[in-house]
Amino acid sequence: MRTKSIINCLFLNGVIKVFSFGKDSPSVHYFRRASYRSIRLRSDRSSNDFREPSADDALILLNEAKALRAQASALQKQLNEEKEEKLRQEIAKVDSLIDSLLFHGTTNLSNNESVSISTSTQSTGEEKRSKQQLMNTEEKVAELLIRKRLNYDQVNQMFDRICELANRPQSIDSCSPLLSLLLDAACKVDCLEREDNPNKRWNHRVERDLRRKLFALGYGIRIEDVQKKNNVRSVTGEKDYY
Repeated sequence: MRTKSIINCLFLNGVIKVFSFGKDSPSVHYFRRASYRSIRLRSDRSSNDFREPSADDALILLNEAKALRAQASALQKQLNEEKEEKLRQEIAKVDSLIDSLLFHGTTNLSNNESVSISTSTQSTGEEKRSKQQLMNTEEKVAELLIRKRLNYDQVNQMFDRICELANRPQSIDSCSPLLSLLLDAACKVDCLEREDNPNKRWNHRVERDLRRKLFALGYGIRIEDVQKKNNVRSVTGEKDYY
């Protein structure tokens, strides 16, 4: 019994036709030859489209690479400027906090008359004595630490800023008057009972931790660097060998 099959959608010369014929019909062999010939023509056409890159192509790619490098350089420059601006804003914020916390009579003065941390650490003689007279008392600074609801991180930033502007090594035996005032006031707040301290952001270990940091600075050691190194060792498993 002869079986018949339907072969649909034969693309021959761009015309769609439907043929009905048996599997042993000569038309089947013709269809197969036509299909192979169509595939071979498409393959030849694709191979003709390929060409070797020219010098113009290389020049175009070179120009594109230069443009990308210039764009990357501009983005990096913009990123650096944004980081520097952010750092300047943070420093200005810390300086303003120090002025409002450790000095009195600075908020209502003009910019030319106000006392700032950046100038007070560089004064000598009569100027230094007059600016020391504008420093708040220990009790007043402790009151402001509570009222402004400052925490350890903010006090630590002020500590670092005062050390930076002191222009001399700081230690337990020899430290800036501003640093001493800040630590003594922090000690007063630390000594309060937690229930009596409305500043719930205070951890009551501020003075202890900063005294330890000041002690290490006297020997040229930065506590933050040691802690960072210990954190790395806890991850890598590195050990000291003595």
